[in-house]
Amino acid sequence: MKLMNKDEFIAYELKFYFMKNKLKEGEKLPSERDLAEQFGVQRATVRSAYKLLEDEGIIECRERSGNYIAHRRMISNLDRIRSFSEKLEKMGAQTRSRLLAFERVEVDKELNKSIKLPLGTPLFKITRIRMVVEEDRAVPITIEYSYIPESKAPKLMRFDLEDNSLFDILIQEYHHIPKKQELTVGIVYADENEAKALNVDKLTALVKKEGITYDEKGEVMEYLQSVINKEWVAFEKEDSVIKQKMEEVLHGL
Repeated sequence: MKLMNKDEFIAYELKFYFMKNKLKEGEKLPSERDLAEQFGVQRATVRSAYKLLEDEGIIECRERSGNYIAHRRMISNLDRIRSFSEKLEKMGAQTRSRLLAFERVEVDKELNKSIKLPLGTPLFKITRIRMVVEEDRAVPITIEYSYIPESKAPKLMRFDLEDNSLFDILIQEYHHIPKKQELTVGIVYADENEAKALNVDKLTALVKKEGITYDEKGEVMEYLQSVINKEWVAFEKEDSVIKQKMEEVLHGL
């Protein structure tokens, strides 16, 4: 049996304390000084224990403010096709969207490299900010750019894309069933517009997801680009190699 170090022991005790007292997201935690006195250890040991819990995503450290119970993260599984709303509903979270733009565009040379459709193919481009509702505020966590072939969803503009899931509309109204998804994940740094939209500092590291969803006929159903506040996303994958790479991307910044 591996013996726990002092910081590991305190981290374990704190987890029990959180569960026993049913602490909720956003609740402030005791100071390092108070815990050091309580456990009879150095503040550096408590700081190390808090760091272990932060690395697990259990707590979050806010500069010049203290430590708090962390919010839940949106789980992104690289094998399963799920909409934004579905992922957040699994967490028990309420979602909200803000429609920034609904445009009619055509596949140009740049888009052709990604979407694999002929030049000139008409598309609907939908730009939305996706948010999680926490108590009386809506927290923006991702900007999505969705490209839908117009032939797949004629008159799509008539639907409310702020209060309804785009995936649900494509499935229920246009009878396109998502069967396959190709995704790539990487890191980008927030430009001025992204920083403003997501309430983060300019050049903050963001997770970028890009990919194509195909329907049951093997045809392009949606091409999606999204940038996500990395504090709100975690990756789930059975393949340990890919999981390790995702962790390196998210924690190796």
